[in-house]
Amino acid sequence: MATILARKARGDATVVRKLSADSEVDDESVGFHAQQAVEKWLKAVVASRGENFEYTHDLRRLVALARLDSAAEPPFDIQRAVALTEYAVPLRYEDLLDAEPLDRPATVALLDDVERWVDAELAFPG
Repeated sequence: MATILARKARGDATVVRKLSADSEVDDESVGFHAQQAVEKWLKAVVASRGENFEYTHDLRRLVALARLDSAAEPPFDIQRAVALTEYAVPLRYEDLLDAEPLDRPATVALLDDVERWVDAELAFPG
């Protein structure tokens, strides 16, 4: 399960990396795929430990689950990751009120950091 989730997360991250520079693609679409990538990577870490994960899009809850058995703090910007929750599936059908523009370069950098951490946690070769 962890391997499948990590592979699917990479697919979402690839979409973000390819579309983040395209100004015709809205922040909600880029943010959605970024949120999905982080969500799936966090669930992959939890699943790799043989634990059950919640079927939630709340990245704050998933970060907490992923950190439970980790010896060190994850080396990525947790606040930036959690902020992606606003792009989760339930909100895709409503306008994002009062949302700041998505910092696309920072989002791509976040995905790079999360991916490296997950690869190390899962002992996947880079």
